[in-house]
Amino acid sequence: MHIELGIDMNTAPPTSAAVPDAQSIAAPSSLTETLAVVSPQRRALPEGVSKAVKAVVGMLGIFAIWELIVRVFNIPSYLLVGPLAAFEKLGEQPGYFAHHAWVTVQEALAGFGLGVGLGIVCGAVLFYIPPVRHFLYPALIAVDTIPKVALAPLFIVWFGFGFESKVFVAMAIAFFPLVINTFDGLSAVPNELKELARINNASAFMRMRKIEFWYALPSIFSGAKISISLAVGGAVVGEFIAGTDGLGQVILRANAQSDLATMFAAFMVLAAISLLLFYLITLLSQRLLPWRNHVK
Repeated sequence: MHIELGIDMNTAPPTSAAVPDAQSIAAPSSLTETLAVVSPQRRALPEGVSKAVKAVVGMLGIFAIWELIVRVFNIPSYLLVGPLAAFEKLGEQPGYFAHHAWVTVQEALAGFGLGVGLGIVCGAVLFYIPPVRHFLYPALIAVDTIPKVALAPLFIVWFGFGFESKVFVAMAIAFFPLVINTFDGLSAVPNELKELARINNASAFMRMRKIEFWYALPSIFSGAKISISLAVGGAVVGEFIAGTDGLGQVILRANAQSDLATMFAAFMVLAAISLLLFYLITLLSQRLLPWRNHVK
């Protein structure tokens, strides 16, 4: 039995011209061509590093414009100083600013912690107990409209001139955003999830623990980002009214001496504290809410 494969063994194999060899591939002739070969993903900075670089460049640009305005218009030092004078003051007394900054941070964090806990509880009560919401919600709005500087002396009467009065001022300012955001987050649970829980005979506690609380977490963290900066401001307000330490007292003393360099140095430290705490809350939210990390 003869099977013809139809292959001519005398046929020459394909010439090397059909398949390019390694030497026939031209190497990049310039640095530009070399960079073009590199994958864009390899050349791009990590997202977090890129955002940090942009933030630093933006702050340096603001400082440069600020310093330029002071120098070009020759503004007197008793009206405005440039950032270089403020940084120089920070360099001269780092321990002084560090001590008072630590006092303010402790007061702000304590007030923020109380505000978060009380705010989440009150927001949940308003959501789950409608009769309480009808009576309490308008009262909360009325209290929130009162300037917190006016409430600070009341806290001093109740808690004295020590650490506690500043903490409660910070808590009073940080409290309300958590109440509103917790209530709004719980109210935004889709009806489909509520119906699914009802079909599966889930108890009210199970719905809250498995569905509603987790759905409200993004809104709660949004309120926390607002509250952390407000808590720092509340601690400073308390230090204005009654205090011997803290950045609020640094600002008051510098104001009494018309020392704008020290005053602006304290402002910069306060801004740095608020920014750092804000990004810590953001980092925590990214760890606890990984499904939202795709949002840029």
